[in-house]
Amino acid sequence: MHQPQSMATQRPQYYRNTLQPIRIDRETLLKTVNDLRQAVRYGSDLIQTGMPQSDDWDGRGIYNGSPVGIALAFLRLERQAPYLGERDESSLDFRRLASQFILPKGPQFYPQPRQLSPIGSSPLAATVIRILASISNGDVASGVSEDDIFNIQSAVALALELGPVIHHKSRDMGSDEVLYGRAGLLWALLNIRIHVFDAKTTEALLPVFEAVPRLVDVIIQAGRQGSRDFAKIHGEQHAFPLMWVLHEGYYGLGAVHGITGILTVLLGCRLEELDDGAARIYLPWIASTITEICRICIFNNGHLPTSIPSRPSSRPFPLVQICHGSPAILLLLACARTNAYLTSNFWQPEWDEAIRLASERIWEEGLLSKGGGLCHGMAGNAWPLLLLHDCFEYEVEQMEEAKRNVRERTKATTSTSNVRELSSDYFLSRALAFLLRALETPPYSRALSSHRYRMPDSPFSLFEGLAGTLCAWTEACVVIQARLRKMELEEEHKVPSTPIRDDEVFKRLMLLQLGFPGLGGKGPRGLL
Repeated sequence: MHQPQSMATQRPQYYRNTLQPIRIDRETLLKTVNDLRQAVRYGSDLIQTGMPQSDDWDGRGIYNGSPVGIALAFLRLERQAPYLGERDESSLDFRRLASQFILPKGPQFYPQPRQLSPIGSSPLAATVIRILASISNGDVASGVSEDDIFNIQSAVALALELGPVIHHKSRDMGSDEVLYGRAGLLWALLNIRIHVFDAKTTEALLPVFEAVPRLVDVIIQAGRQGSRDFAKIHGEQHAFPLMWVLHEGYYGLGAVHGITGILTVLLGCRLEELDDGAARIYLPWIASTITEICRICIFNNGHLPTSIPSRPSSRPFPLVQICHGSPAILLLLACARTNAYLTSNFWQPEWDEAIRLASERIWEEGLLSKGGGLCHGMAGNAWPLLLLHDCFEYEVEQMEEAKRNVRERTKATTSTSNVRELSSDYFLSRALAFLLRALETPPYSRALSSHRYRMPDSPFSLFEGLAGTLCAWTEACVVIQARLRKMELEEEHKVPSTPIRDDEVFKRLMLLQLGFPGLGGKGPRGLL
């Protein structure tokens, strides 16, 4: 196969995939969990010794600000630590590791339209991490500073003040995306509000939480305005119900910079915040936008363009990475499938066809030379496959209902899905193959065999570097153990219809799947 060349590094954009999918049986899954657990331990040691403690936040947010992103990674690992092996005196104290990268105060926050997201904004990142760090294993959180509460209040106030109208030539373009805009702020609020705080902090944060529905409103209305602006230029037949402008004249489709990411975060909200049957009836717009994105994906044989209309590019091949490309739509579709109401009422066959084609492109072109990171690496490409495994393994009855409903709506008499070969094993086997190959990427591996993979610009950061890969490995450990628990219950009861969701061990495992950092993907549960 011809391998596209990167002009910057002279490496191929991706390597021809010769990996074999991992066998999905008890013995292989147990070995894989053990390998990934060891990788998490070794990788955590590498970060601790390789990333010097800093007295500032290096001017960046969670995305590639190394200290703050590492802190969030270790806070996640603390939540999932019960499933990283037996706890003993040699076990890593992830909370202590996180605390080494958390400053007690600062930097000062000056609200600006494109500094509303902790993903890309250093001051808000510091604020959000300190608030999340005050929470310990479900206990009542305390010690949130007045400055941090003020920063969150100021960000929300500005987000609402901006309103829905963001024109093509406005300095506020991109103010709704995950990286710098209101969707990233919404993600942070959804994470924070699920936790229990002391009485004083709860009272101070209550106005912020009460503002969430209004924040959803302005994000949705900005998407409606973007759709109208697009229609004026390109015609109503080409406009989605919801569109958010990224750069002058262009609307991003990626997860970090565009529509798929904004929709993924919105789907993490409570049902009544998206559809209360009265003032807010947003799910039809969301579902129709998802369908239109799927049609673009299908038209491009599983690839997702970085923007619409497509911009001229020097790249001979489309990108296949979570920030831009096929993994982004898979993340969105996996999140959509966790919303029972959305799926039951609005699912379309195009959603599964897009899953089939995009999954094929990821498997063929997702072994990226940029390495093992989340944003432009194979760990980020694997994560949506982990989410889809859960959808196809545990949501079978829900999908059967959705397909019956669409047949009734359309009066169709034939199958509503072209997906034949896809199954939960299809997704899990390929996700694990990618995650195991990530063991060969720097900075985790400095062996000679890893010279083919590029060292990230921020080697230990959350989205570009090792911290994010650790999160993916840990998430996979939890996913695998949930699957093993299901196998165990089926063996005990000798029937596949065991009410697995009533099993306490399984429920805990599902709750500890935290979703993609900064985006979610596991529904309205409040995720790190």
